[in-house]
Amino acid sequence: YPPPFPPTPILPSSIHNAPNVTPTVLDPAAPNPQTQCPGYLASNVQESANGLTAELNLAGAACEVYGNEIAELVLDVQYQSKQRLAVRIFPKFLAPTNRSQYILDDGLTPEPEMKSESTRAASDLDFQWSNSPSFQFQVSRAVSGEILFSTYGRKIIFEDQFLELHTTMVPDYNVYGLAGTQRGFRIPNNYTQTFWNAYNLNNDLALDVNGHDVHPMYLETRYSNGSSLSHGVYARNAHGQDWILGPNAIVYRTIGGSFDFYFLSGPTPKEVISQYQVGIVKTPILPPYWALGFHQVRWSYQNWTNLQDVIDAYATAGIQLEGIMNDLDYLQLNRDFTNNPGHYDVTQGIDFLDKLHAAGQHYMPILDPNIYVPNPANESDAYPTYNRGAELNAYIRNGENFYTGVEWPGFCVFPDFLTSSARQFWTEQITAFHQKLAFDGFWLDVSDATSFCTGSCGEDLVEKNPIHVPFPLPGDPNSSVAVDYRYPEFFSVTNTSEAASASAALASQSAAYPTLPPEATPTPVYPRTLPTPGVRNLNFPPYAINNNVNSGKSLVKQVISPNATHNDGPYNSTEYELHNLYGHLSARATYNSLVATYDNKRPFFIARSTFAGSGAFAGHWGGDGISQWWYMYFGISQALQFAIAGIPYFGVETCGFNANADMELCT
Repeated sequence: YPPPFPPTPILPSSIHNAPNVTPTVLDPAAPNPQTQCPGYLASNVQESANGLTAELNLAGAACEVYGNEIAELVLDVQYQSKQRLAVRIFPKFLAPTNRSQYILDDGLTPEPEMKSESTRAASDLDFQWSNSPSFQFQVSRAVSGEILFSTYGRKIIFEDQFLELHTTMVPDYNVYGLAGTQRGFRIPNNYTQTFWNAYNLNNDLALDVNGHDVHPMYLETRYSNGSSLSHGVYARNAHGQDWILGPNAIVYRTIGGSFDFYFLSGPTPKEVISQYQVGIVKTPILPPYWALGFHQVRWSYQNWTNLQDVIDAYATAGIQLEGIMNDLDYLQLNRDFTNNPGHYDVTQGIDFLDKLHAAGQHYMPILDPNIYVPNPANESDAYPTYNRGAELNAYIRNGENFYTGVEWPGFCVFPDFLTSSARQFWTEQITAFHQKLAFDGFWLDVSDATSFCTGSCGEDLVEKNPIHVPFPLPGDPNSSVAVDYRYPEFFSVTNTSEAASASAALASQSAAYPTLPPEATPTPVYPRTLPTPGVRNLNFPPYAINNNVNSGKSLVKQVISPNATHNDGPYNSTEYELHNLYGHLSARATYNSLVATYDNKRPFFIARSTFAGSGAFAGHWGGDGISQWWYMYFGISQALQFAIAGIPYFGVETCGFNANADMELCT
């Protein structure tokens, strides 16, 4: 069912178009940095009881295959604890002007420190290196000498927009983690895991593509003679990445940042997970007790009465229900911190919540981290929430202007959660909204740096607000998705006549409205860019990651553009460095706002988009799944991936969110 307030006019699908690029891993003509680049040589090596430092200098002429070569680097090896070894390689010359390009600050995600008593002699792990033929290193178990990670025989590549490192793997290796993607739990030895957070217009139903989460940590288990040993590897980097898992090696490539590796000795899977969570990203949040119960959510609940009917149906069926959630239906024109008049009026909402809370149940509405821009030519379109954020300079920028993209309400701006002013703005709005309606938590949706148009498309178009997104939504009349006729696999076996009717209706609707989705619109192919001395190409970097979540694969597709800037000046960071952190930072800001609102009581809170460390303040759900058996199956793998990543408070939408469930699927 549609929201009862579909805004018009509908934006043309062309506003969503973006040039196509060919991912480098799929480009047979792409240069091979291992054959073209010289690698580095170590010098001025300084060893101590708890590590070593060295200078790394380019071993020959710069190759500049996918960026500008960084000629002088620093190697810093630390035996941080008995079970953890850190290996960091970063530019020798860092300044405020370039720091955010290479260094992921501790204020963004935890950076583990060395314990004062830690030494190489007491470590489970050992670091070795060689300069023949160029700098290479390996990490092994100190007692047995078993090599866990080795770049021997390969060069290390470090450019301003491209880093590459290879590690040799044992035959048929068993690697788990690198959350989170719809795939099997054990990652195949012929697989590319890409990290670039994006919202999938197919509603998270595609297998083996990047999605909402970046957790660049894997757990490897090796089996021998009836026993096993496990270890972990964490690459602390927030830039776009490809992890290319081949038969004999893993190739790690990223389009920026530094090498910031942490090796965990295990030796059991449980110990690896503990060492990662306790020692690095911090232990997971403890949710309120009631949050462990059963919750109900669905798109299309039209009003408070509809919600109460659902709750009453659970009671009639004798099924315990701890909480009910609202999708966008409760909002006025999909705008944050509002209520849909005539459907979700505040007065009726207070009565609903009083009854709900008296029964020991809870209410969690949706929240999206984007803010509608009111039409300046229409006084009735006023939106004080936007005005307060603008007053605080709380939004991401496109040059001198606020970056204006498209989200569910229409043309929107995006809070810059990197800044204290944006976090203040967010807390003010959440607190004020709670004073109107005593909700019990939020689920933060579309919290990737998502925009349904290319570039800051709305700066000169806000007088068209309110508008509809440039593609049909489920329930939109006179569209190919006016009614969802999809059912679970084998529905035709258990419900023959109903399945036949649904199939016929679907065929009729599809024939009447054969509109192509926006990503099917032909767009030009953008040629592979070449490095320019002293210049970074933020929107179309020379190395193209395998951004497979939407067709086109370019970094500007369906996101806030990488060249958008933050307000952390004077040398403002860009989305190129921080894109994968938007969901993480918006989640942390929302959690802290809820804690302030609830007077330090533990809030219910789950987030759509996560990064390493998000589990310390957020739970997570598996996205807008479909009512089919295969989705239920892969939900098990997702849960296991996020258990490794430090987000054990995880669930999928049982029976699915999209399409229609049946009794067999739900029982």
